[in-house]
Amino acid sequence: MERKVNLLENSRVEVIVNVDVESWKAAQEKAFAKLAANVSVPGFRKGKAPLNMVRGKVDPAKIMDEAINSLLPVAYKDILDNEDIKPFGQPKVDVTNINENGIELKFEIVTMPKIKLREYKGLKIGKTVVEVTDKDVDDAIDALRVRNATVAVKEGEAAKGDIVVMDFTGRIDGVEFDGGKAENHELELGSGQFIPGFEDQLVGVKAGETRVVKVQFPENYTPELKGKDAEFECVVHEVKEKKLPELNDEFIADIKMPGVSTIDELKAKQKEEIQARKENDAKREYLNKVLDSVVAASEVSIPDEIVQNQANMHKQDMEKRMEQSGFTLEQYLQILGQSQEDFEAQLKADSKKEVANFLVLEAVAAAEKLEVSDEELDVEIAKIADQYKMSVEDVKKALSKQLEEFRHNIKMNKVEDLLYKNND
Repeated sequence: MERKVNLLENSRVEVIVNVDVESWKAAQEKAFAKLAANVSVPGFRKGKAPLNMVRGKVDPAKIMDEAINSLLPVAYKDILDNEDIKPFGQPKVDVTNINENGIELKFEIVTMPKIKLREYKGLKIGKTVVEVTDKDVDDAIDALRVRNATVAVKEGEAAKGDIVVMDFTGRIDGVEFDGGKAENHELELGSGQFIPGFEDQLVGVKAGETRVVKVQFPENYTPELKGKDAEFECVVHEVKEKKLPELNDEFIADIKMPGVSTIDELKAKQKEEIQARKENDAKREYLNKVLDSVVAASEVSIPDEIVQNQANMHKQDMEKRMEQSGFTLEQYLQILGQSQEDFEAQLKADSKKEVANFLVLEAVAAAEKLEVSDEELDVEIAKIADQYKMSVEDVKKALSKQLEEFRHNIKMNKVEDLLYKNND
């Protein structure tokens, strides 16, 4: 394949690829054979009819499309193997010419933006000294007790922290509305699951009681309900209370925490985990400040197309997550009280920062000649195998399609460690 490379503005490059007539014909024959295998001819099993009988039944346009689609990845790989081009995202591809002498393809590739890296060592950012207090440990143990609490039916009035089992029906101006009704719903008072004021009005309720709760929907609620007054008729079936286990040897035995057989060992374990978590959070916050400083001092030019593509990817990801939660993105933004324009502007700003940070990390890796050897890769794979009690071979098989991405993540960790150790 012949190639012609044209440099464009804004980190773009155009590559014209001329596919020779032999390769073009071979691609068409391969495409025809693939399509012909699915053609039925009376008197023959599918895919077994003579080609001269099948050819008239295969759409020439489909042969052309299949042939072109089969050539695109081959041509693109040929570009990356033979040209000094580092793509940043997927290329745009056009078929610019087809004739008896072959086919011409045009690839427009957005390349890694240029960056002039400034000083990234010896910066005076200020590291946070992490401290774990006795209260931190006590709070962690209390949370552990809550997670292991038992629930029992309670006689008498419901208090905050209790669970109310009820049927409720919501009405606006005496008319029921969609989504305002449920049966045997369990609500922990004080959890903040319902709109402000709802749970407070159920404090003191008893089993068998019917109580009318009056609320006003917030202004950042769905358009159909925001700002409206509503009444919920709540029929209480049960009141339940959580009973926390005592902090004693029996509790220690019940939780079956590895390496913990006494209360003192539990406290030491919790302190160790809190220390690690706080240090990790402090390190992440510190590295963000380092990256902000390096990005601000460096010359980084990022094409708007790259930023927009990154923002679009994050938006699509959020839409999928909202869909899984039963919301649309529009509904989610309405609940937050955020306009579509403000959301997209923030998403674009965050994406620009994300890309700039990525470019700085890549530039530091190049400047320091940081790479990940096969031996280092094997060490990290062995750690995963040990953590999940898998064989090394099974981990490698599971990571086979993402192995280079995994290697790159290890390299980025190396860069972050370097930045952390070489700045104050």
